[in-house]
Amino acid sequence: MRDPVGRHTRRSGEYVRPQQRIYLDDYCRASGDFFASGTYYHQDVLRGFPAGQKVEAELVPEPHNPWDARAVALDVEGQRVAYLPAVSAKMWHDVIRGWNTAGFAVYCGAEINAWEGGDAKCRVGLTVPKWDWETLVALAEAVGLRVSWEAALADLTEAQRTLLRRDRGYSPDERVIRAMQKKRAHHPEFRWGAENDGDLTERMPFWYGYFVREQMREEARQEEELVRFARSVRSGLLRAFTAEVRRAREREREQARLLRQDQDDRALRLQHEGRRVSAIAAELGLSPKQVEAALSRARRAAGITVRGNAGLQSDRRRDAAEAVRLKRSGMTRAQVARAMERSVDTVDELLKDGLFYAAPEDHPERLALARRCLGLRATGLGKEEILGRLGVSRKQALRAFRDASLLDAER
Repeated sequence: MRDPVGRHTRRSGEYVRPQQRIYLDDYCRASGDFFASGTYYHQDVLRGFPAGQKVEAELVPEPHNPWDARAVALDVEGQRVAYLPAVSAKMWHDVIRGWNTAGFAVYCGAEINAWEGGDAKCRVGLTVPKWDWETLVALAEAVGLRVSWEAALADLTEAQRTLLRRDRGYSPDERVIRAMQKKRAHHPEFRWGAENDGDLTERMPFWYGYFVREQMREEARQEEELVRFARSVRSGLLRAFTAEVRRAREREREQARLLRQDQDDRALRLQHEGRRVSAIAAELGLSPKQVEAALSRARRAAGITVRGNAGLQSDRRRDAAEAVRLKRSGMTRAQVARAMERSVDTVDELLKDGLFYAAPEDHPERLALARRCLGLRATGLGKEEILGRLGVSRKQALRAFRDASLLDAER
């Protein structure tokens, strides 16, 4: 029969204190404290303690409490003085019972406190530590609640387990809850709420839902690790592939360089044999302009300069004079290019050179630049440094360098 003021009278033998004890303060760190519930109904006991006194509170599960089948009482010196709040008790009840079954009474530090009530009477309460969530989970794991939950889960069908996971264990399908409830006698480690505690979801053991969510989080974490691993592997493969592509391109560039060098050398040999540009182009499968570029590269690679090769100077002057002669005969630049088997751009340069070589004084700016270049060469500077100091475009600087060589040869 219920106490009309809401107090539960424990049955004889309902709670038998285990022989061993565990004092939570020795193993766990509190994140704060809170006022215990139900002290209003236990003022007669609490007033027997002075305010501010430090006491040890024993956590006692009350599975037969008609007001809350998962209540956890707080006893001081063997007398009940308060309760854990209902929300906390729902989580702690199975943990405390598990430790009791393992042979341990569970204690924590507490403090008696007093304050003035609204009716001017002194009220006495109890402050207990507020353990963090990790502490509660560790205690549940240590007492084997996860293993017991896995056993309870194994009693369900695959379809029922899927339904249990569908909403992450918060409000499972009622058919699944009923299936678990029917087999609750097989898993006494978990306490179900009484009928007056609410609907089936409210009465379901707290740890059933928690471990479902925990398992799903673990699976999600493992999946994330697999994704990270896959990305890492893919990234590694991508780096290796990129490196291989880079090496392949370097090999291609080197092969192209060697091929071009061989082509340049062949062009220079053919010119030394007396072949004209058009004949060299036909044999190598190049355009006349490409042949001229190849000859230029080959000369640079061989260290051949105009100053060191009087034959090339003579050829240049001869070709320039021929271009001027043909142009004055009435030919267009294109016709001159065809006649000389040169490109139009080359003919254009030859015409400018021919006019300059014939009368340098008629081209004062070009002559001044050539003389300046000649002066810089006399200082012993290298070609590239001279070209840079002239302060004109590279094309103009190269032409001035060539002009300087011709002026030097005429001294």
